Amino acid sequence: METDKRATALYSFDPYTFGLFLLAFYAIPYPIYRFIAHRLKWETNPKTMSRHWSDLFDGISYGLILFIFGNYSNTLRLSSWITVAAFYPSLFGYALIAELPFTKTSLPNIKNWPKGMWAVFITAVAIILVFAGYHIYLGYLLPMPFVIYYISCLSIPAVILASSFLLSKEVNQNWCRTKLYSWKTRNINKNATQQNQEQADEGTTLLPVAATPQSAHNPYTRQVAIHLHHWQIFYVLAFFTRFDHPVSQVGAGIVLACYMEGICAYGYDRLVNDG
Repeated sequence: METDKRATALYSFDPYTFGLFLLAFYAIPYPIYRFIAHRLKWETNPKTMSRHWSDLFDGISYGLILFIFGNYSNTLRLSSWITVAAFYPSLFGYALIAELPFTKTSLPNIKNWPKGMWAVFITAVAIILVFAGYHIYLGYLLPMPFVIYYISCLSIPAVILASSFLLSKEVNQNWCRTKLYSWKTRNINKNATQQNQEQADEGTTLLPVAATPQSAHNPYTRQVAIHLHHWQIFYVLAFFTRFDHPVSQVGAGIVLACYMEGICAYGYDRLVNDG
């Protein structure tokens, strides 16, 4: 019963385990990765000390949210070495894959991906789906309604992503004001036509009244662009590898590694950017 309570907790926190979590999955791998990447001339974003400092505190903030709501107090409770053992090979394995000539591209450039990149992408999606299916099975083994909550949490990143695209549409196309202005203009012209028809029926003439053709006011001075980064994808997946089962602990190590590779190499690049 106590095990079920820990496993089905929607949030948890243990200060000691959190300290180990930050140490093992951020404080230690970050400088090691930057050093090796510099020596091997891997692709990285140049970072000033202020950017390193910002990434450090972003990492603590993102890590705290992930640790609490990803229930990592439970995931790392008994066999944290499994997650650590999966993390470090995956971190540098992902980096080596990212350094292949055909993988040096990004998600927004998906229409121009070479065949090699498509092969890597499809393989990765297949692995993720297999892990996802097994994690849903692990959730199903726990008392109801945990698995319902577990699957429903996928709606959170979906809503965030959808709202980002809606924001982009609004800013880049002035969408809301344009639709509202078009609706108002149609109503004004419709009313003017009705008034003219009424005057004509009464035997009088009236000059046509129509809305002056103007564009809707646009308060946005800059456009925005959506760029979904791999660190964001794997950060989200890390919330779902929350079980103390060895398969879930291996999965946690892999997704944490892919997330941290993006942070070590590039930093906390944003989803919504100024165009």
